[in-house]
Order: sequence, then structure tokens, then C-alpha cells
Amino acid sequence: MKIRRLEKGEFSTYDKLASQYGSLFNRSDWVGLFGDNMHVLGIYEDGGEMIGGLSLYQERRFGLKILRSAPFTPTCGPFIDVKALNPVAILETRRKALECIVNYIGGLSAAIVMLPLDSKIVDTLPFFWGEYKVIPNYTYRLDLSVSLEQMSKNMSSERRKNISKAGKDGLTVRQTTDMSVTRDLVLSTFRRQKKFVDEESLDAILFRYANPSNSFAFTTYRGELPIATCFIVHDVQTAYYLLGGYCVEEKHHGAGASSMFQAIKHSKDIGLKIFDFEGSVIPAIERYFRGFGGELTPYFTVNKAWLPLEIALKFVKQEIF
Repeated sequence: MKIRRLEKGEFSTYDKLASQYGSLFNRSDWVGLFGDNMHVLGIYEDGGEMIGGLSLYQERRFGLKILRSAPFTPTCGPFIDVKALNPVAILETRRKALECIVNYIGGLSAAIVMLPLDSKIVDTLPFFWGEYKVIPNYTYRLDLSVSLEQMSKNMSSERRKNISKAGKDGLTVRQTTDMSVTRDLVLSTFRRQKKFVDEESLDAILFRYANPSNSFAFTTYRGELPIATCFIVHDVQTAYYLLGGYCVEEKHHGAGASSMFQAIKHSKDIGLKIFDFEGSVIPAIERYFRGFGGELTPYFTVNKAWLPLEIALKFVKQEIF
């Protein structure tokens, strides 16, 4: 088994595998948003057949080479088509692919590596053996097959009250067609929180990638004033909450929750199966997502840095993400 960068004629095969075994964040229409910094890799059997892939975003910060997922991209993969049926053979195939990834990344001589893995990857031992820090993270995933009535019952009383109060206070929620509305609210939120935002990548997602077949947004209004928004991307099965923002001057406890709940209902209406909140370990955000009643789902991030940079890793992660 080996890993290498894709050649131009291989993207069709790669996309078929990504659509079946990965997520939209693996496909070429997504990774193509991020230019030459994006390394799209294929995983190949010894006979040359492609069986999977992943993507790495390479950049330089502070003069250092950094490998991570692309901006606003919750996972780099990998995805793997495992043809084996025996449980031991399945485990060994996946582990062999991960070992190849560890070896490939090692050859790139990056100063810092920070890679969020697909939630399907539960065996991280090859990274552990490669002296990576394996860090658990959590998201909430909502089953959209249940009725809206049951969804509402599964929500926390606080979240139900938030949404109810928004309606009583005259707030309205509308599907957003002008993505500049979403952009303005998202940017104002990042800036208010003094967080770095890659505006070029944000614009690529909202104005080049987004279309009615792969994404949607809902915005809460007070009168004609937009005060909260959420932006969702999706494949044929899963909706992913990707971006959100609110107007602090006009904030309302139910504004963001109302936008989110409309996005959840729309996801169900168009036949999606799962709503993924792309969660956070920040307590306040985790509590907010938890209130919608989804199932807690772990995934792993693997980190590694040159020894003198270990202390700075937390700072760099905060700056980049």
C-alpha cells in the first residue's frame, strides 16, 4: 500500500470513492476551493488500485511549515474502501492505510501537524505509535428520521423556551439567498471574538461553492434587520453546520436557536438522514449544541510538533482555527 498526490486524470475515481466512503469535505469540488496549498492524496493498493484518499492543507506561519485541514474544513479524512470481510482483515487494512499516512507525513518534514480525522476512524494506534498526540473531540449528531414532535421533546427545556420566546417576540426566520447577509454576520462575530478568519476561503465557500444542491442558510430577523444566521453544507445523507453569526447589538437568546431549528427542519424536509453540529469542546458552545438533543459522537485529532514548538502548539492552533 502507498500514498501519493493525485494526478489530473485520477480525480473522477477519487470522487467516486469519496462520495461513497468519505464526506463532501473530501471531494474535489470542496478541496479545489483552497488552491495550491491543498494536497489531495490517493491511497493505493500494491497493484495500483486506488482505495481511498485524504487531503492535507500546507501553509507557512511564522516561517514554519504547517500541515492541517483546510480552513472551515472539519476533517481531512481519510476514507477507505475496505473490501475484506473478516474482522481482523478489516482492521489490518485500515491500520495499514493509517501507517502509510503516518510515514508519508513524516517525509514532509512539517514543523507542526494538526489533523482532524473522520469520525469513522476509531483506531488511532498508528498515530500513537508515531508519537502523535491523539486528542478526543466531540460533536453532536441528530437523527433526522424521528418526527419533528419527537425532536422537540428531545431538546432541552432551555432550547425550547429560546425558540418559543423568539416567536413571541416577533422574530422571523427566512431561508437566505443572499450569502452576503450570512457573510456579514459571520465576519462580525469572528472579529468581535478577536478570532482569525480566512476571508478568502470564507468567500470561496459562500460565493463559489454554495448552491441550492449542496448548501443552504437560514437567518433570523427582527423586522427587516438580520440578527442571527447559520450556514449548512450537505451531501446526500448528512447536513453539517459550518458557519454561524449574530448581531451583538440586537442579540436575542432565541435568534440563533431559531435559525438552527429551521435548518434542522429543512434538512429533514429535503431527505437528509443526519444533522451534524460539528461540535466544540468549548463549554458554552458544547452546552448550546447539546440542547438540541443530538447524540454525542467522538472523533480524534492527531497533533505533532517539533519539540521546541510543543509549548507554542496551543497558541498556533488557536491562531489558525
